[in-house]
Amino acid sequence: MSLTLEQRKARDGKLTASRIACLMTGNAEKIMDLWREMVGDPSYVDEDLSGVWPVQLGSATEQLNLDWYERKTGRKATCRGEVVVHPIHTYAACTLDGYDSEIDAVIECKHVGGFEPRATVIARYMPQVQWQMMVTECTRAVLSIVEGAREPAIEEIAYDAAYCSELWARAAAFMLCVQTLTPPVALPSVAAPAAKPAKVYDMASSNAWGEHAGIWLAHRDAAKKFDGATKELKALVAADAAKAHGHGIVAVRDGRGVTIKEA
Repeated sequence: MSLTLEQRKARDGKLTASRIACLMTGNAEKIMDLWREMVGDPSYVDEDLSGVWPVQLGSATEQLNLDWYERKTGRKATCRGEVVVHPIHTYAACTLDGYDSEIDAVIECKHVGGFEPRATVIARYMPQVQWQMMVTECTRAVLSIVEGAREPAIEEIAYDAAYCSELWARAAAFMLCVQTLTPPVALPSVAAPAAKPAKVYDMASSNAWGEHAGIWLAHRDAAKKFDGATKELKALVAADAAKAHGHGIVAVRDGRGVTIKEA
């Protein structure tokens, strides 16, 4: 989706996931353009993407893509549009399309023409998703790729330590150039790591798996009822209420919302 004013302010002066691919591909022209942007060079002209159809199409289908991800996986895609800043390297940031807390993975949505091999598409976006994992300190990412008009394909990407180490080094060197107003030097291209196929494990021989699987199956309906009751109870809490209680439970409202607890 198009960035809001709030998102733009949060990203201002930071190296974000959508910008850093040139540092790994070694595209000298794009690196210089990025440097001009970040130092406030008056010769820099912000690229107008409002008339670029593939970009606008991707923006228009992003929320549908995330909704479809929830439908197909049964897991929530949260943190939509949230700008995250690295806790130590505060120049590093990313704007999340979504986040899957159940598998601790960032979600990146893409809409491509569908005429390229999927491996080529994954390689093109590898710097972006690796940077997102670095910033959020996740070890997994998910690319949800719409190819043409086909249903999104979900590809899991693992954190690549060697690739990310080089990316960190290049990003730090680039930011030093920004801080000292020194034009960056040319960089050699670094090949994106190949996406590793997901492994499938048969857990039939695991006693621990069997024990917890039995508990999960026995209590899943109760868990659904619990989640439903929690939702309904929160909806019953008055908007001006700091606390509500009765029948053995208490609802407390704070800056994060309403929390239901046993009294």
